[in-house]
Amino acid sequence: MTHSILILCPDVITERMAGPAIRYWEFASALATRFEVTLAAVNATSPTLKSPLPHIHLTQHTPENIDQLIEQHDIILFQGYILDTYPMLRQSNKVLIADLYDPIPLEGLELHNGLEVDWERLHKQVNMLNDQLRWADYFLCASERQRDLWLGHLLALKRVNPATYNEMQQRILTVPFGLPNTPAQRTGIGLRQQFDKEGKFILLWGGGIWEWFDPLTVIRAVHRVSQLYTDVCLVFLGTKHPNPGIDIMPMQHRAEELAKELGLHGKQVIFQPGWVPYDMLQNYLLDSNVGVTAHFDTLETYFSFRTRILHYLWAGKPIITTRGDVLADAIIEAKAGIVLDYEDEDAWVEAIEKLHHPIYYASYLQGVKTLAKHYLWSNVTEPLIELCQHATPAPDMYFTTHGRQLIALGHDPYQIELQQLNHNLQQAHQQTQQVHEQLLTEYQNLHLEHQQVERELQELKTYLDRIEHSNSWRLTAPLRAFRRFW
Repeated sequence: MTHSILILCPDVITERMAGPAIRYWEFASALATRFEVTLAAVNATSPTLKSPLPHIHLTQHTPENIDQLIEQHDIILFQGYILDTYPMLRQSNKVLIADLYDPIPLEGLELHNGLEVDWERLHKQVNMLNDQLRWADYFLCASERQRDLWLGHLLALKRVNPATYNEMQQRILTVPFGLPNTPAQRTGIGLRQQFDKEGKFILLWGGGIWEWFDPLTVIRAVHRVSQLYTDVCLVFLGTKHPNPGIDIMPMQHRAEELAKELGLHGKQVIFQPGWVPYDMLQNYLLDSNVGVTAHFDTLETYFSFRTRILHYLWAGKPIITTRGDVLADAIIEAKAGIVLDYEDEDAWVEAIEKLHHPIYYASYLQGVKTLAKHYLWSNVTEPLIELCQHATPAPDMYFTTHGRQLIALGHDPYQIELQQLNHNLQQAHQQTQQVHEQLLTEYQNLHLEHQQVERELQELKTYLDRIEHSNSWRLTAPLRAFRRFW
């Protein structure tokens, strides 16, 4: 069966795209080989932006067109706040796929760690996640760790129940971030022409500086290494998210202040302004020597999936990173780079010096190629394509005129439907009673008005009788007769 698929992207899709937009751009490309696909973004797409494939429909999702978009498709894939923005998805009988590759509440906790806590925002993030897990039919995650996390969450929400127990394993799929099938090819200028860094040994931080990252340890290490190797240079590639709703985070300000304090800013440490266009990213990656990223020992790290690591693999660059996440484990296994302990400045100095040596550098290149093949978009999207070919509503989900309903544990759906019908009947009876009482009140008011009119009419007749039988009426009778004659 050929399904039509609607991908509701929670981010902007422009020439400059961050992780969520890149993910759904590539999802659309993979799915369009088998299905009719509409890729809908939060923004009106630029006329100069071409769709990944000619037959993919690019559009903007809005409150005005969302009902039509839902009606026109069989499967709807979404992430994050989309379910809050469009609550009508809860009433839809279409197959819903919730993408949970980004554990947003953990990022929110990191963002407010040590600061005044915005409890309302954190509660909204958790409720947003609960709603996705409560109402979707399928779920995507980025790693086996995340899969365990979401299975536990589904169990807590009673979605793992007698109706779903035998197939829940097939309803939560590991679909990590990927990288293009073709190796990175130069198409234009990159870092070296822009910053005049010919001959430099460039460490590339290939993405934003978020609050849960640790750029400070890397900057301090570069300060020490640059005293021995003057050609070492650290470039932060993304300093302003393409989504105007995402502000620069405090960690970036701290990183820039530290670079200035150490006399590195604009020299050994460069902060690339803005955000690199997606179709130009490979030029910056290819101009680098090593891909770097660092983070802290947190829950966010444990369940994260660092998409920038895949960009380094795509460009064939060895990696230096902090341990703790699944990709760090994969780098160790494939010998694709060096994995360090948290906030270990000495280890960073040693790792940079090691990769600066051509012989040690070359020893990691085969591991980079091996690991890159594992994460090609054509490979990681295979489970998603298979899912969409045979997608069905979850067995604990049934549909009434009131939208999606979950089967309560230990209850038959027909019993629940009967309860719903009884409830509807009671509501109809109450409404009928209200209408009856209203009509009775109106009748009583009309009856009182009728009695009042009858009394006034009787009083008027009595008054006329008095006039007609009075002496003045008889005495003036000739005058009235003469007037009629005249």
